Amino acid sequence: MKAIFESMVFIEENSCGFFRVRCEPMNRSPRIKHLKILQVCSSRSWGGMEMHVPILASKLQQRGHDVVVAAFPKSRIHRASVSYGVPYIPLKVTSYCHPVQIKKIAEWLRFHPVNVVHCHYSKDLWAVVPALKMAGKVPLILVKHIGTQKPKRDILHRFLYKNVDFIIANSNIICQNILNTHPVTPKQVGMIHLGIDMQRFSPNSALRREVRREFGYTAENLVIGIVGRLQVGKGHLEFLKMAEYLGERYSHLRFLIIGGATYGEEAEAAQIRMKVQNSPLQNQIRLTGFRNDIHRLLNALDIFVFPSHAEAFGLVLLEAMATGLPVVSSNCDGVVDIVTNRVEGLLVPPKEVAQLTAAVEELVQSPELRHRLGQKGRQKVKAQFDLEQMVDKIEDLYFTLALSNNR
Repeated sequence: MKAIFESMVFIEENSCGFFRVRCEPMNRSPRIKHLKILQVCSSRSWGGMEMHVPILASKLQQRGHDVVVAAFPKSRIHRASVSYGVPYIPLKVTSYCHPVQIKKIAEWLRFHPVNVVHCHYSKDLWAVVPALKMAGKVPLILVKHIGTQKPKRDILHRFLYKNVDFIIANSNIICQNILNTHPVTPKQVGMIHLGIDMQRFSPNSALRREVRREFGYTAENLVIGIVGRLQVGKGHLEFLKMAEYLGERYSHLRFLIIGGATYGEEAEAAQIRMKVQNSPLQNQIRLTGFRNDIHRLLNALDIFVFPSHAEAFGLVLLEAMATGLPVVSSNCDGVVDIVTNRVEGLLVPPKEVAQLTAAVEELVQSPELRHRLGQKGRQKVKAQFDLEQMVDKIEDLYFTLALSNNR
């Protein structure tokens, strides 16, 4: 693969009336070969949005760019960035008014000029936009991983978004949400789906044997799993109700809950743990806590369940599909960008335990259906959601904005 893809970024309307990023060949200025990029995310949680930051930064660094991550000190983003070898600077954004942080960012930018600033958390705009006003014009990109319920068209938000050069939406539903609630034009918004590492997330029979042995699963056990932070909105309570019903009917089933508490959600995590401890089938259900080796654990599963109440996209759903797993998912929001019902997986309405249970039971009873959906799912992820494709598009967007800023 070439280190730099020479292309121009266009925003075009698709058949659904939404917008996506399209890249075409262009001649780049010889003045810019490698970019200096500041990635910004002060979130202290650890979900798909936060995991995306150090992965993207690392991939851009591998392509020869100078990348720095600004993150909350000792946050998971901070620790992950350091583990990837990506330089880090502290960013303590705790409110919407933080003049000290604005001054620190502006001073850092004056001494470390960059070609582009990429914000991953809209709250950080309240510090980044004023800092860029003080430090000098630099193209600013915001990526939206979640939608907003309240319109943001007041005078302060108009000021903020007037200074955002481009907004990346990670799904069609988020693209539409941005256009409906933010003071932006369609040409400021485009969709770039998140991508995953197809080599890391792939079927591996050796890993499967290894992990199943670790957990004490036999060849007869059919393992059904869920991955995500322990939060009621991720559908863990519905998963447990499904597990209790099917576990009574099929003694060979085992249920694996992978994930732990994240910042600010400890009470919900405790509620879910208590449900597991009080379950009559607790011998069939296991909680792993937070794990760094999701690619290993997915290989131990036979069926993946994604029962979120609302989901802008669903990165872990892609990871499961790339591993070749048949999936049962709620048909909420951005999931429909990923899964077509009965083609790559089975879709059910959110919070509907009976339909969730019926779909999982259908897969339990049909090895052929499990195999077919698993194969189709991996094929789709490889074709449409590969990590390198995502980085290509983001890199090309950076170059387009950086070149425009130099004219």
